[in-house]
Amino acid sequence: MSVKRLISGLLAAALLAGLVTLAPASAAGSAAFTDIPDSTTANAAETLRALGVVDGTGGTAYNPNGKLTRAEFCKMAVEILGRGSEEPAQRNRTIFTDVGPDHWARGYVNLASSIPANGSSGGSTGGTDGEGTTASTRLIMGVGDGSFQPDRPITYGEAVTMLMRVLGYGDQDVATGINWYDGYVGLAISSGLADGLDISGSSTLTRGQAAILFYNLLFTSPKNSTDIYLSSLGGSLEDNVIVLSTDATAEDGTGGSVLTTSGTYKTDRAAFGSELCGTRGQIVLDKNKKLLAILPEEGATFRAVTVMGSPEANAIPIVGDEKIKVTLDTKVYQSDTQEPTTYEKIWTSLRTGTSLKLCFNGSGKLEYIYQTSASTAAGEGNVMVAKNKPTGNSNPFTMLTGGKTPQIYKNGVPAQVSDIRQYDVGTYDKNSNTLFVSDLRLCGLYEDASPNAAAPSTITVMGATLEVLPSAVADLSAFKVGDKVTFLLSSSGQVAGAVSPSVAQSNAIGVAKVDGSSATVQLLDGQLTLTGKTSMSAEVARQFSGWLVNVSSYSRGYLSLSKVNGSSATRELDLVAGKLGDKTLSPGVRFFEQAGNGALAEIQRDDITIDKVPANKVTYVGYDWAGRVDKLVLNDVTGDRYIYGMIYYIPSDQEDENATVYDHVTVENSGGSQSFTVFYLDGVKGGQLGGIAPGLSQLGDGTEAVGYMSLRTLNGVQRNQFDVDNMMLTTNEMVIPVSDQVECYNKATGQWYKAEGEDGHQEALKQILAFSNSLTVYYDRAPEQGGKVRIVVAE
Repeated sequence: MSVKRLISGLLAAALLAGLVTLAPASAAGSAAFTDIPDSTTANAAETLRALGVVDGTGGTAYNPNGKLTRAEFCKMAVEILGRGSEEPAQRNRTIFTDVGPDHWARGYVNLASSIPANGSSGGSTGGTDGEGTTASTRLIMGVGDGSFQPDRPITYGEAVTMLMRVLGYGDQDVATGINWYDGYVGLAISSGLADGLDISGSSTLTRGQAAILFYNLLFTSPKNSTDIYLSSLGGSLEDNVIVLSTDATAEDGTGGSVLTTSGTYKTDRAAFGSELCGTRGQIVLDKNKKLLAILPEEGATFRAVTVMGSPEANAIPIVGDEKIKVTLDTKVYQSDTQEPTTYEKIWTSLRTGTSLKLCFNGSGKLEYIYQTSASTAAGEGNVMVAKNKPTGNSNPFTMLTGGKTPQIYKNGVPAQVSDIRQYDVGTYDKNSNTLFVSDLRLCGLYEDASPNAAAPSTITVMGATLEVLPSAVADLSAFKVGDKVTFLLSSSGQVAGAVSPSVAQSNAIGVAKVDGSSATVQLLDGQLTLTGKTSMSAEVARQFSGWLVNVSSYSRGYLSLSKVNGSSATRELDLVAGKLGDKTLSPGVRFFEQAGNGALAEIQRDDITIDKVPANKVTYVGYDWAGRVDKLVLNDVTGDRYIYGMIYYIPSDQEDENATVYDHVTVENSGGSQSFTVFYLDGVKGGQLGGIAPGLSQLGDGTEAVGYMSLRTLNGVQRNQFDVDNMMLTTNEMVIPVSDQVECYNKATGQWYKAEGEDGHQEALKQILAFSNSLTVYYDRAPEQGGKVRIVVAE
């Protein structure tokens, strides 16, 4: 029986709504035969060419729709048997009256007529036309009158009869039928030899159909064998292999090799298509361990997606306003390394525009992620800079899209051609027909280049090492290390171009962290981290720490920081209407939050549980190129900036008239104890459950505590009032969300429930509800003010 099935509906890789279900046959990316439009036939013909079974009709032509003669089919059968070297010895005798000394195929026809079907004992009778029988079943038996008709097109019935005989089946193994070949056709169907073909036995066979038949033969088991026919040729299959790259380099320097999880394989085939990267299945090797074919797993679904937005620890946002659920331990395979990593190690580096391939098993569970390396994903063919000022009517990146009308996203937000500006960088993803446009510009001192400034592959600016794309090499040649340069960055944070600061200024914005004379800025776009020193005084630097800043550099090793231009809101933020006063929120608006002078943290829209935020709670408003609100800083709206637990206040018992001595406050919860120094903290009380907001700055011998949250109490709460799946609590007094970081404490044991893993706090809540039906709940503020349950105590 066949170990693979060429399902007719899957003859080509299907792309539908982002779902890529690969056919069991691999597709050749650039086959030696250039006239075969069908990927399955192209793959079959190319595999047979690598085995020496076919050689086309001249040049790079295979003529898949052309007819195949009986003589030509004989030659293919002899070659697939691995007996082509015996052909010359058969040229000097006559077996069939019409295959004389001058016929090119005389040796092949004579040899085929001399080879018995393995295991055949003959004896059955057949018709007098077609491949009639004799006392011993052989591969071919002529047409019953001493002739062979070598130049007549072969029929499907004749072809499958010959190949079933190659597999060892004789006349005694097939049922009789109306036509002499019916039994062989039926056996071909049941064995898998005929997979992908639906034609009558009397129909003539095309060269393309013949290629599929011979390809199927390789994976069909001979009579009385569990091995596939390929094994008899010295070939083999390797199971459960993931293709990582179809353009790798073998140890001996051979290019065009294929990197997989089981090793790197050279091939005599033309290149395999890149669409096979990330797929799992079987690889087919010839007797020399060279790669013949790739058979993607039929039970798996491979989906090509493109990241859109900021990935989370348990979800990947993709183009199409969809999120893919993922766990931190999900395996991730990459195109440039054989060993896998995990989602936990790569998710913070994923950026808008990153292409991924997801593998789902038969039950729909995500099994692994495949990621193309950045150097492979972006290159000369899909990234460019809009050097000329766009007209607003035509797409300046038409050269990338090949004339197609793509979806356009600018800085992660749906955009139009009219939104593209001069010096924007376009990255085209042909798989999703999406154009990602970035206007991120980083202005700073050109600190270093590797391997050299003439042809850099990476450059260093503000402590960050950035990959240089081919589109930027010519631009960088106009500058030397030590110059001030504005680098034009792609949506994936690579250098796509470079111009003078007088032509384009920096617009890089990030969150600053300043510790003494050292500064770090985490950019909002590109997910780059810039580092250097600052010449600001300690008092001035303290005001920048934890705030949104513009960043540039004009001196080696130093960062220039300035608070972003913007103002607080004068009208309320209506999240339902998507408005800040009369200003529209961008579809990609980003929310940030601080508690007092604490650290600035990015939050999601879902973290905000109220529909309207008062104007005095919006401390900063930023706008995009279209005048829409795209950045908002909120002042303690969610309550999530606090660490909740048991508070211990420890006054200092030291006195030093020459130095300032600070008190300490400690928070104890499921994560252990965290201690902070206190300059002034309004309302803080020790020995009570509450929350402490940490700052960014060091104060004395520790991190400063900049805020305190007292908690309110609900007594006598029962377990059935909790909806753990939706993390909600319903009582007679209120309906209030339960924080996804809720802390749980057992009074009986004096222990906090451990919260390990991404769903650890939810699991801890389940455990405390299972332990007791008498609970005390602590929450930070009323639901209408954005409150959440912070601590649950089992009495």
